[in-house]
Amino acid sequence: MTKNILIFEPDASGHHSGYLYHLIINFLSANYHYNLTVLVAPDFFEQHPQIIEETLSPKVKWLAFSEAEFSAWKITKSESVTKRAFFEWDLLRKYITQTNATYAFSMYIDYLQIALLTQKALPCPVSGILFRPTLVNYPAHSLKEKLNTLRKNLTLKLFVKSKKLDSLFNLDPFATEYIKQNWQTSKVVFLPDPVQVYPSTKAVAEIKQELGIEENRNVFLIFGFLDCRKGISEVMEAVGKISKENSQKGTLLIVGPWEESEKLKFDKKLKEIEGISDFQIITQNTFIADHDIQPYFEVSDYILALYDKHIGMSAITVRAAAAQKPLLTYNFGLMGKIVVENELGLIVNNDLSEKIEMLLMQKVVIGNKQKMKQYAELNRAENYAKVILNSF
Repeated sequence: MTKNILIFEPDASGHHSGYLYHLIINFLSANYHYNLTVLVAPDFFEQHPQIIEETLSPKVKWLAFSEAEFSAWKITKSESVTKRAFFEWDLLRKYITQTNATYAFSMYIDYLQIALLTQKALPCPVSGILFRPTLVNYPAHSLKEKLNTLRKNLTLKLFVKSKKLDSLFNLDPFATEYIKQNWQTSKVVFLPDPVQVYPSTKAVAEIKQELGIEENRNVFLIFGFLDCRKGISEVMEAVGKISKENSQKGTLLIVGPWEESEKLKFDKKLKEIEGISDFQIITQNTFIADHDIQPYFEVSDYILALYDKHIGMSAITVRAAAAQKPLLTYNFGLMGKIVVENELGLIVNNDLSEKIEMLLMQKVVIGNKQKMKQYAELNRAENYAKVILNSF
């Protein structure tokens, strides 16, 4: 009998669709001797019809849970992590039975930890992707932070050692190594970030002209879903401090869909900066499909990833490396560690305006081009998919 793998992804937002897309596309391009059933929320079909169309195959069955279940999931998601975990666990159990799945794979297993530890085992083996471990590179300072870190790490240890968990795929290489060495288990596997780079068919000069970027300006890019985590307010504050003379040498390119309250804050600050600075600020308030992302990195000189206490990875890091463009980020967590170890860019502390001014005043060689290339090669979508698909 052909094995049937149930892929579980209830969230259609953000990076979730991309991780799912690359997994299925690479599954279809190879000769795997099993089938996939992909369980998603009803809104996935509305938000990502192109993914459904591109992956139509007898070997892939798309399945949506009910509207009532989707409404209940959204409620539990807003209430607590524990309620969400129990609801998703019960949902998984129902659809494993309904689809006769021989194996279940969660695309975001972080939320299922407490459910796996306290609820009845699923009818088949389960594994998944862990996005946000805080075992290493996340120093805790206050008593509250220390207790929270201790709780999370103890839960993760019990989760990893549980017989109910078949295996765990982890995007943090340092946490993966820590678990292997300190918890004596081979269940945890390092998983590359799935970034597929589609090179632009247009010349950089042509793209700059289309975007309205003025000549002889250094371009600083902020890319992705534009909410308070992106550090946009801090960047705008720094831009406002740049000298009048040097502000004529810079462009801030902000690309992606806005969170409404963040856009209101930005608009207010923009009016203030336009009155005191010649720094060019360009926005593109729209979702950018995978095939169209890389040109924005190609036309930029520096990539800004100034997330506030960000836990986990970001595809921005890989895209910047693929474009051979230095990344500016904080020395915090996994991203800070990777940027330092792989020489991918410049670490910012409380000196963002000074760093930007320095980059505007002179061409500074930042980062190691060879290491950027190696890092981008490691984190290809094909490598990510193979690690998972070869495990079933």
